[in-house]
Amino acid sequence: MPIETITTTNFRNLESCTVRFGPRANVLYGGNGSGKTNLLEAIFTLCLGRSQRGAADPVLVKAQTDFYRLEGEVTTPACTHKLAVAYQAGGRKRITIDTVPARASELYEYSCLVAAGPEDSEILSGPPAARRLFLDLYLAQLSSRYLADLSDYQRVVMQRNAALRSDMSPEPFDPLLVEYGVKIMLERAAFLNNLSVQTTQAYSWITGGEPLRITYEPKVPFDLGVTQADTIAAAFRSELARQSGREHAAQVSLVGPHRDEVAFEICGFPARTHGSQGQWRAAAVALKLGVYELLKEKRGEQPVLLLDEIFAELDSERSNRLVESFLDADQLFLTTAVEPPDALFESARRFRIVAGKVMEN
Repeated sequence: MPIETITTTNFRNLESCTVRFGPRANVLYGGNGSGKTNLLEAIFTLCLGRSQRGAADPVLVKAQTDFYRLEGEVTTPACTHKLAVAYQAGGRKRITIDTVPARASELYEYSCLVAAGPEDSEILSGPPAARRLFLDLYLAQLSSRYLADLSDYQRVVMQRNAALRSDMSPEPFDPLLVEYGVKIMLERAAFLNNLSVQTTQAYSWITGGEPLRITYEPKVPFDLGVTQADTIAAAFRSELARQSGREHAAQVSLVGPHRDEVAFEICGFPARTHGSQGQWRAAAVALKLGVYELLKEKRGEQPVLLLDEIFAELDSERSNRLVESFLDADQLFLTTAVEPPDALFESARRFRIVAGKVMEN
């Protein structure tokens, strides 16, 4: 799914421009704050309708303007498609595919991307919300059903929370909460089970043998070996009944996948409390490489790789191992403030970015 071009208007600090990319490696370099990461974010937003950093649309609008617009072309096995994503301050986001209005979920049928950057350390060291965002972002690329169930579940949670805040009974919403929640938990459990194999192998390769362990910790307690929806639904209803008093006191829903957690252990210790910056970064990159392999296997195509300053805080040996891991990618984008490994320059198209201006070298 190569990305052929992108045209940006009023996005972050980027000057309005059209950039044509190469089919293999595209190296974006420049000083800190120049706009390298913003260009990667523009690519991700164009292809999947949202920022990989979880930024809200108003934040993406360039200062002193009131809208942004992204346009571009992506190539699928069938043909080339024209995508456009636009947002007007105070309004709604508008998406078109081949000039036809579309929902954000439809972009996932045409695009497949994996983004890795400094913010990914939050997956290891940050709050549970960072880990849930990771799950949702990449599971949605694997399963359109997951994306639909997640949207339905989030709507039910909002309605249930509104009932709790109004001192009304949330029970009318419980059947749908359980129905969609069970589907989401089963998808997450299967995803993490498959991803763990790929990620631990990648982490061991990058670090030269360090062990990494990933464990799904759903808010609804159930045996992860259980795949019967009815059994998990019964556990869900039981936990709702047990937490009913706390929910009414807190006036918010406390049970369900919106409260799920994922635990990471490095060398047998919790990564969040015992990991170093270098270990967090290496594990985060390994996680994204695991996602890359899983998406490639399940979707039958190579995802586009967006790699933002991935060599920071990695020593030369780990950096070289990392380069070997993604040199076979059909298309990758790499930002760097320093010289990247020589192997990346052999077939790379290079772009220098200065104060938001993109210039091909």
